[in-house]
Amino acid sequence: GGFCDGRGLVAALAWGAQGIAMGTRFLLTQESTVPDNVKQRYLAAGLTDTVRTLAVDGHPQRVIRTEVIDELEQASIVTRLPKAAANALRFRRLTGTSVRDLLTEGLAMKRHQDLTWAQLAMAANAPMLTKAAMVDGHPEVGILPTGQVVGEIDSLPTVAEVIASVVDEARVTLARLGASPAAP
Repeated sequence: GGFCDGRGLVAALAWGAQGIAMGTRFLLTQESTVPDNVKQRYLAAGLTDTVRTLAVDGHPQRVIRTEVIDELEQASIVTRLPKAAANALRFRRLTGTSVRDLLTEGLAMKRHQDLTWAQLAMAANAPMLTKAAMVDGHPEVGILPTGQVVGEIDSLPTVAEVIASVVDEARVTLARLGASPAAP
């Protein structure tokens, strides 16, 4: 992650990558189904407005710093567990998954991913908090997953414009470096 333009593509190729992922860049396009108010929150984010946190579900992830994230970061495991349990029940209702299936999946996750009981209890947080912001359009009660490049992005082009821009910039960068512009 952390890529949003042709310069990043060229840098990754120079390190031996076969391609790059640009999740945040494509999230911020006209075709993206993310609600417009959420896109505007991303566009307003600066380079220092993200945080890498374990507080959502026990796994490291980068998000835009919000009040929800600050509260999760400051909360003790005792105060996180009831919220995580409530999110697990909401997740169950949303997906139609039985309690037995949730428990079976949870135990498998604990075994295979070496999770603590606290991490396992928090695992339902990520999908529910992500859905609240990214699908339901309520970033004030959800989380905004992002790449480090969010502060570099200030527009909502079409997907075709993003691709054309990345290719054009990669060609210019390669030419400037003395490489073949046909490489990407």
